[in-house]
Parts: sequence; structure tokens; C-alpha cells
Amino acid sequence: MFSGQLRLLAPIIGVMCLAALVYFSTSAVRAQQPTPPPYDPAAVPIPEQTPAAAFGRGLFLQNCAPCHGELGNSDGPTTASLPAAPPLFSDPATIWARSPGEYFHVTKFGRIQNLMPPWGNQLSDTQIWQAVYYAWSLHTDQAKVESGGQLYAASCAGCHGVAGASDGPDAPAVMPNFSDGAAMLVRTQAELDAGWQAMHPEAGQDWSQDERRNVLDYIRTFSYTPPWESALKPGNGMLEGQVRQGTPNGGVINTRPITLTAYVNFEPAQALTTTTDAEGRFTFAELSTAEGVVYQAETTYADVRYNSNIVALTPLTPTLSVDLPVYETTDDDSGIGISRANWLLDQEPGALIVGQVFNFANRLDRTFVGKTVEGLDRPATLALSVPEGATDIQFQDGVLGGRYQQVGTLIYDIVPVPPGSDIRQIVLQYRLPFEDDSATLEQQFPYRVGQLNLLIPELPNVQTEVTGLTQSEAQTIQGINYRVWVGDELSNPVQIALSGLTPAGSADSIRLGPDGTVLPSSTPPLENNVLLGVGAVLVLGLAIAAYLPLRKQGRLDRKAALQQEKAALVEHIARLDDQHANGELQTQTWAQERVRLKATLLEVAQEITLNEEQKSTDKTQRVGA
Repeated sequence: MFSGQLRLLAPIIGVMCLAALVYFSTSAVRAQQPTPPPYDPAAVPIPEQTPAAAFGRGLFLQNCAPCHGELGNSDGPTTASLPAAPPLFSDPATIWARSPGEYFHVTKFGRIQNLMPPWGNQLSDTQIWQAVYYAWSLHTDQAKVESGGQLYAASCAGCHGVAGASDGPDAPAVMPNFSDGAAMLVRTQAELDAGWQAMHPEAGQDWSQDERRNVLDYIRTFSYTPPWESALKPGNGMLEGQVRQGTPNGGVINTRPITLTAYVNFEPAQALTTTTDAEGRFTFAELSTAEGVVYQAETTYADVRYNSNIVALTPLTPTLSVDLPVYETTDDDSGIGISRANWLLDQEPGALIVGQVFNFANRLDRTFVGKTVEGLDRPATLALSVPEGATDIQFQDGVLGGRYQQVGTLIYDIVPVPPGSDIRQIVLQYRLPFEDDSATLEQQFPYRVGQLNLLIPELPNVQTEVTGLTQSEAQTIQGINYRVWVGDELSNPVQIALSGLTPAGSADSIRLGPDGTVLPSSTPPLENNVLLGVGAVLVLGLAIAAYLPLRKQGRLDRKAALQQEKAALVEHIARLDDQHANGELQTQTWAQERVRLKATLLEVAQEITLNEEQKSTDKTQRVGA
């Protein structure tokens, strides 16, 4: 299946084999799992820490939004394929009679009849609580809750206390404690409202229904942290590190300022500063160990900014150490090269769509800070060549005219390049318009390229000639046939000539699957990270091919085969979500594949139901006879 030369895909062999072993060793067990237990409030696990909705945002967007929608409007890309619309979290009526504990139970154990998988197989209890409370928060907003807080302070805090702990100056002997997370997670807003009406109906009797709900939503914040409040709380975490000189015989480090940035859902949430000692050592204490928080240390040396690896502190590993190397600088670019390059070339009517990923290396022991280039007002570091006439040039981590500057057919990065074998990755995409039905692309290389892989979809009537690379085995990825070319230690240009393309103004090209059937086009244009997901897509396609034949194996018991397939589909959807969350799959590919898998899962579930109903009917008829 794989060519030994195709380095983009070859490393996947081990992953694929491992995935197959995991699947075949676990799918039968999963298929035999007992029916999820009924909801029991007493059995709901109490969160170890106060749930923070901000931590759940990323989890919700990655795992829940495809069905529930990003804002809880039940309008995700896969919603239409479901047997019933998922709960509308943006509607206050949806959560009125449901407690957070109930939503935790459903999330953990799933509702397979509605194609909701048991997320307890993929997420920890802490992560589920975070996602549940983020979903909970979607029916309201900061302004509404704060207005409810003002009403609470004026009319309720005297007894219930400022933080809902029943410690107000006028509190009677017995009162509910709204800050008791264990009690609140199994109580609904409707139950809180009923208790309000029973104990003191006169309180807020002139308030509107919305005002009462805002007060109750404010009361709920005593037991969880809403997404608009900082989720970072001081903890027992500690990060130790040392700034070290990475250049032999380089300068003395001495003391220098260090900034530690805390990220929640990979968005900056807090910045802490300290100063190293004379040996470059530094320490940050009282850091949060909550799930969803990661840290990165940063310093500046010789006017170049350096970052440590990203680390996460946990209750099990509250103390970690990081290394923060810095280097002397140079304007010598002799150590710069492209270690690997992956290209994917597609078309739309009248234009080629070219996606490229370049991995750069700096083999010197100093940071390359750039050279003067005519036409630029600052030193340039890395150079990329684009064909003359290229348009709509896009980057994953910057924009043309900002970090990336163009002079003629060369595009320059202006960020310094520290030493390393794969120190910088640049993802580039552009259009190359053509006339009539043919196009030619000539790729120049400012540096020697260690390895290069080129993938071009196989289109009917399209002829392709590639000069400078060696053709390898064709690959089928997600039902689309790709022709593949590879090369090693390249310095000469690569030329690609295509004819039989679709001219501007015509219908889009037709793609053929392995069986000759017509497939939908992969355009609109590829996302910037498309090439990062090519290998993952291949694994997904092969995994599907591995377990779908279970439906056709007559030697297997039909019921067992269906149950195995159902379990495998649920597991595969979860694996798909993980790969999307890790950035291995572009969003469009992920959403389309998820719709297809869920549609198949629905078919399997319906067939299981029909088989059970038929079995029940047959049994009734036998008894009646």
C-alpha cells in the first residue's frame, strides 16, 4: 500500500497498525458494555474543583458544537443528519427543568439512540463538568447575570449572604447554601424557583419573569465560574526553569526578566513576571493546576525573543521544570535549509490551488537574524519562491505585508530563526490562474530541500507531467485518488505541467473514486492546514475500510456484527474528534467525515432496532401458535 519513498505517509504505518490492534481488541468489549445506568443524583461525582466554564469552551467547540452549534443553537454542521434535534442550550427554557448533574450523566454515558456517544470514553469527569457548565452558560450572558446580581444584592444578600453561603446578617437558623457545589449540581432552576416561592413569595413579586431568571442564574454562579470570569485561580503549582546559553563560548546570561503566560483554551489569560538569578534560574509559584491551563515562559536575549516549550501542571504533577535556551546571533544564512516539504495541488475553474508546508532548519549554533534585502526596510530571514502570477497568497501564522514581505516572486519571513532541525514551519497557500485548459508551475528553491512529497488529485482527462521528482505509488485518501511524486536533496527547480483542466466559467472538475464513481470536488480552496491532515485522513479512510466489512461477513452473527460495527463507529467518531482537536484534520474534512460516519451509525442503530422488533414479533407469534 505504501511506497518506501513516500515519507509523508510512511510513518503512519505504525500508527495504523496500532490503531487496528486497539480497535479489534476493544470493539467486541465495547459492544458488550451494559446499558448506561439510569440517572441517579446520588451517583453523580462531585467535581474536585469548582467547574470553570471557560475551560469547557474548547471542549464544547471541539466535541459538542458539530451537533449543538457553536452558540448552542442546534445548528452545527452535523445537526441535519441526526434523528432528532439536540437540546437548544441557547434557550433558557431548555435548562429550566434540568440540573447540571443530569447533563453530566447524559454527556458521560451518551444517548446512542440520538447518536450522542458516551463521552466518558474520551473525556475525564473534570472535562465533562467543564463542558457541561459551558453549555449551561449559553442560555444567558454577562449583562443578564450581573443585572440579576444587583437585584440579589438589594433583596436577597441580607439573608443568603454575599456569596450565597447563608451567612447574611439577617439569616435564619436554617437556609439553603447556594455555594454548596455538591447540592447545587443536582438542583434545577425550576426547583430553586419553587423553593423561592414557598419560602418567601413576597420577595421579588414585582419582578418580571426574565428578572427572576437572571437572579437565579446569578445564584447559580455561586457554584461554578461563568465563562466571562477568569478561570485562573491560585493553586499549588510551581514552574521552575533556567535560561541557558546555547551557543558555545557565548555571552554570560546574568539576570534577566522572565514572563510566564498562562493560556486557557490557548488564549492568553494571565501574564506573570519575575527575574532570574545570576545563573539564569527562575521560579513561578502558586500556579493553577486545573485542566485546560497551559504555561509558556519567555525571555529576550540580544534583542531576540525566546520561548520555552508549553507545559501543563496537574494535581499529580504540580511541579515541572522547563529549559529556556538562548543564543548569540548571526547574519550568516549558510545553515538555513528546508528539511521537509509537502505539497498538495488542486484546481478550481480557471486556477490551480497550491497548498505547501515547509519545515525549515538552522544547522548553525546561532540565531539567524536576517540579511538586508533590496526593497525591504528590515532584515529578512527565510525566503520562499512563488510562481509569477500567484494570487490570494495566505499563511497560517501571518499575513502578506505584515510578518511576510514580498519582493518579486520571493516572499520573506522577518522573524529570527534559532538553531534546530525543524525549528520553523510555514504553511502557504495560493492560487495560480491559467488560461484555456492548461497550466504550468515552476517551483524555485532558495535552499536545498531534504525531502519533498507532491500530491495531485487524479482528475479525468487531466494529463500531468512533473520534472524534477520521481513518481511514486498512487494513494487513495478519503475516497479521492491522488497521484504522488517524491524527491530527495533537491536544489533544481520542479516543473509541473497540466493539461485538460477546467477553464474559468466552467463547471468544477469531476473526481473519480476507486470504483470509478463520481466524487464531489475538494474545492472550495484548501484550508491553510490541509497538508497537516493528509496523513490523518489516510488513516481514517483505511480504518473505515477495516471495520465496515463486518456488515458483510456472513460468518459473523448478524447481531454481534451490528453491535461491533456500532461500537466501532462510535469509537471512530471519537478518534476523528481527537484528531480535529489536535489540529490533524481541517474543519471541513472533519465535519464532512463526521456527518458520513453518523449517517452510517444511524443506519446501523435503526437496523439493530428493526432486528430486535422482528425478533420480538417472531417470539410473540411462536407463543401465540
